[in-house]
Amino acid sequence: MEHEESEKAVAKVRRINNRWIVHGKLRDHANAYLDHLERTDPHRLDRSCEIAMELVHQRKWVKDPKPLFYAGLFSLARRREIDRYLGEHTFTRAVLLRVLGDREPPSLPSEEAERLVRTIAGIVSQALS
Repeated sequence: MEHEESEKAVAKVRRINNRWIVHGKLRDHANAYLDHLERTDPHRLDRSCEIAMELVHQRKWVKDPKPLFYAGLFSLARRREIDRYLGEHTFTRAVLLRVLGDREPPSLPSEEAERLVRTIAGIVSQALS
């Protein structure tokens, strides 16, 4: 991605993140993760933003694009980053741990949530391949 396009994509992801109403401090943690990537790994920042937007555009089967957006945004996170930035966000954390192949992702409150985690993890895995 060219530098100017990259800056636009990152700015768009930040605008979306800051506009949405989300549970807990997911907005703040996502911003902290974006800041972290900006400082440490601009290439991963660009790709993470690209994946987040790509998944939002593929959201035909879901009413709420937020789970896809945040799963895409954190899709390239390493285990330590998942623990640091998503420790309080069980659903998104479960998706990403499943993508990483973790055999014991966090338990969720319902079978429906578990199905959604598996589905989104599959979509994220496809986007990464």
